[in-house]
Amino acid sequence: MKKQHFILTLILMTFLTAGCATYSIQPKSLVDQLKTFQIIEINENFQKFSGFEYPSNNLVKIDCQDKKGNNIWLYPDKNTEFIFIKKSTGKKVKAYFDTVLFQNDTLYGLRSRILGGLRIIPVNDIDKISIYSELPKTEPLPE
Repeated sequence: MKKQHFILTLILMTFLTAGCATYSIQPKSLVDQLKTFQIIEINENFQKFSGFEYPSNNLVKIDCQDKKGNNIWLYPDKNTEFIFIKKSTGKKVKAYFDTVLFQNDTLYGLRSRILGGLRIIPVNDIDKISIYSELPKTEPLPE
């Protein structure tokens, strides 16, 4: 019993110390990086035979800013998401990082890889963009 309690405590402490983080990126920077580096492919969610497929931008890293304003490379994981604030409504629009694609002055992204939930965001209606990462892997950009 004590061993189970210890293991549970260790797991809980790992989650508490492994922090979440929010980063920011300017709309123009995101569009420029997607224009340059996105390679649209169909990815499979979960397992090869699950039948769930979604389009992916295949970005390995993105240039953004941490909360102190430092430019960093963020290496996203499957739970990393964009949070767009719309100018017209002030509402938040969320989409998974790897599902956000740029085409014809518009960003497209999915809220769920299983259920879909297509989000359509005209670039000129974006006020602010945040990137939320649960277990961020980052490195400073060379100056």
